[in-house]
Amino acid sequence: MRKLTGITLVLVISTAFHAATVAQSLLSVCDYTPPESHLESLSLQGAFQWYDGPYADDRTRALSLTAGADYGTLFSSASFGRRFDGHAEAHGSAEMWSFAIRGNGDLKAFFDGDFFALGAFGVDGSDDGLEIDLTAGLGSGRFRDVTPLAKAIRIQNTLLDLGVLLAPLESDPLLAIAQILGRIGPTDAEQAIAVADQLVSSGLLRDDELNILGLLAIEEILASSEGGRLCGSDIQARIGLAALVLPELSIATTGILRYNAAIALDPVSQFTSNASLKLRLAHPGQLGGALEASYSRRLPSGWTARADYRFTVDRGWTDPEQAQFGHDLSASLTTQLLGTIGVSLAGELRYESGDEEISSSLTVHLAYDLF
Repeated sequence: MRKLTGITLVLVISTAFHAATVAQSLLSVCDYTPPESHLESLSLQGAFQWYDGPYADDRTRALSLTAGADYGTLFSSASFGRRFDGHAEAHGSAEMWSFAIRGNGDLKAFFDGDFFALGAFGVDGSDDGLEIDLTAGLGSGRFRDVTPLAKAIRIQNTLLDLGVLLAPLESDPLLAIAQILGRIGPTDAEQAIAVADQLVSSGLLRDDELNILGLLAIEEILASSEGGRLCGSDIQARIGLAALVLPELSIATTGILRYNAAIALDPVSQFTSNASLKLRLAHPGQLGGALEASYSRRLPSGWTARADYRFTVDRGWTDPEQAQFGHDLSASLTTQLLGTIGVSLAGELRYESGDEEISSSLTVHLAYDLF
């Protein structure tokens, strides 16, 4: 028994060492650099809430509807880049409707590597007012669409789980598959055939061929509507004008500092964050700031988990006599029902200056990803 236990221990240690060695040899998702990066996404969300309190009359009965949309696009080449991110939301009940819009974008001209000049705009509107800013400046950094390598690694891991692939691929075959998936023009079927040929040439397929289960798995991953993967960061310093359009017009010379970052920790997760600070150059004490972070991860059985946090500071920016701050934390679990139609269970915690306590909500959402 002691001898068997010792042999077992040696085997476990050897297997663990081998697994660690293999893991170290694999590429991380962010090791991929495409010739060009192009990401685009649009999703719609809706929620319906009905509440009937403990009273016999209708004093606490309420119906409400929330509808939202998120759109994002990114393009980056060796010399040019453009980006836009936007969010719109409307909330209504029998008594009133409210809305909120938020968006920012920029155009970049790259020179000397990742150093760039840019022009940017931002819009922030709600029932309380509408603000637009136009700025220009300099910055450094770049974002890369690493979705092709993320899909290549997912294909490898799925085939390993199916027993179709006998061992993990080396870096060169993985990058070759990523290059195939990163080409613009070929259909999913054409890409699947090219990936299959690359896998056969690796010599790691069981019986030296890709069976029907392996081919179906590849086609499923290529056809997946799951969001893209992004890596990179940039920092910007800009100067320009900020115009408060509503409730009354006011224009101020503004300076903006902004930092953006994104990392795909693995093929099935994405983390993004940004921090911004804007101030009136004539009155530096009047400033506004925001810190945002988002993490999403695809879970087994078709579920996706997402968490978002947003912190805002308004010190004399909207009203010179007031300082306000706000926290907004939300989390959701989503699964697909029919194709691109998903159901989400979402929770939210919110607190703003002047609130007596934290606001909380729990909602069931329907979402439809257009592309």
